[in-house]
Amino acid sequence: MRGFLPDWDSLRRHRIPDWFGEAKFGIWSHWGPQSVASSGDWYARHLYGMQPASEPWERRRADRQHAHHRSRYGAGGAKDLFPRWRAERFDPGELIDLYVSSGARYFVALAAHCDNFDLWDSAQHAWNATRIGPRRDIVGAWERAARAAGLPFGLSFHNNWTWRWLDVAHGADPATGEPHDGGLTRGDGAGTWWEGLDPAELYPARHAPGTKPPPHVADRFYARVREAIDRYRPDLVYLDDGRLPFDAGSVVESEPVSTRGLDLLAHYYNTCPTGGLVTVKDVPDADRTAVVLDCERRQLDAAQPYPWQFDTSDGEWFDCSDDDPMFHPRKTSQQVVHTLIDVVSKNGTLLLNVPQRADGTVDARARTLLGEVGDWLRICGEGVYGTTPWKRAAEGATGLGETKGYEGYNEADRAYRPGDIRFTRRGDAVYATLLAWPAGGTATITSLGTGERLLERRPARVELLGHGPVTWRLAEEALYADLPPTPPTKAAYMLKIT
Repeated sequence: MRGFLPDWDSLRRHRIPDWFGEAKFGIWSHWGPQSVASSGDWYARHLYGMQPASEPWERRRADRQHAHHRSRYGAGGAKDLFPRWRAERFDPGELIDLYVSSGARYFVALAAHCDNFDLWDSAQHAWNATRIGPRRDIVGAWERAARAAGLPFGLSFHNNWTWRWLDVAHGADPATGEPHDGGLTRGDGAGTWWEGLDPAELYPARHAPGTKPPPHVADRFYARVREAIDRYRPDLVYLDDGRLPFDAGSVVESEPVSTRGLDLLAHYYNTCPTGGLVTVKDVPDADRTAVVLDCERRQLDAAQPYPWQFDTSDGEWFDCSDDDPMFHPRKTSQQVVHTLIDVVSKNGTLLLNVPQRADGTVDARARTLLGEVGDWLRICGEGVYGTTPWKRAAEGATGLGETKGYEGYNEADRAYRPGDIRFTRRGDAVYATLLAWPAGGTATITSLGTGERLLERRPARVELLGHGPVTWRLAEEALYADLPPTPPTKAAYMLKIT
């Protein structure tokens, strides 16, 4: 459907492309100059140290990352990370092959993070990867590799945060009182590596914390996003915001609020060959087809009426060699599989970031994790890909728990018990995935008991994927399935009921 207008009534006619609801599992390359320090996320902000406007959750992280930056690099600001990021071993084809073998059915690349650095050959913004650092169109390289592998391709944009994220560049070093680099001019670059570049185009204008940006900040953001969309034709666009950036309810509202986001949606949906989809993080029910709900490290309790996306990372969003508990821990393949089947049972899709080193490679631990997830999906993928929620998403007593942390996340490596089960369906088949192996050798699925009246007909066959048919019996209180002595898969165990 085309002919979308830049207003919500028109955009609500948009329908989420079928590929997204069928894919279920994607890989994200949330990778850029902040990988250089191997010190996790928010590094380009926190290298300046704790500032008077630092939020309470930031303070310990800012102190630690500032000390790390001083010990490794001495002076310098966010811009000085850019030439250090070389991506000299970046092989997008090899990595995409790795991700396909892990079972991923779509791929998303970072286009611009909050550090305001464009990872493509941007005509709108000189601070980009073709002029500095890799001197290569990173987005273009990813796009070609993903298309060659037949994967839908997405781009993520986070530089709407820059106004309130790099304002610290106008402060002063907390230890020495020396001003940071936010006030530098184009002329100050004479004879340096950044000669000809203007810091005023990288850093936001000096402003008091909480000041709303003028309209031209929003205009510039959307001009860059539109350029990337028109050039690379992504099937998915991830906007890191609660609502459309710079509009009412967004993380940085402009003054007056900007409606450029509506213009972008209409243009994108009218021109994207595959229909397009845009994700944001706070979506009223009425808008759930105009934009797709994205939940950052936040699982949902119930199945949703429309497809949605859960995004998370194997550890920090950027490469991190520090295992201090304040950083997000690395994941096990069991946690990824458990999260995947929980999200899919609720009509969601899992987007997993695999942090890359600054040189473009991923470490052996990540490769092992991806290999184990791929092994599970090769056996159990039929109960994941292309499925829809069953009448009940889950049973069992292990809940998601309270939210925690500055992101309000609730993901965790949970100690599931044999009674914890997730359901999906494909056609006439119902898939019941056990999140723990029953010690007694019998699976008890209460939702399939005749007393629940959820089964549409009496089953003819019960099969444990990776093993084969199993004996079973149906009672009012449950369906019982007798399992083999040894589980055929790791992490989770899928029964197919037909």
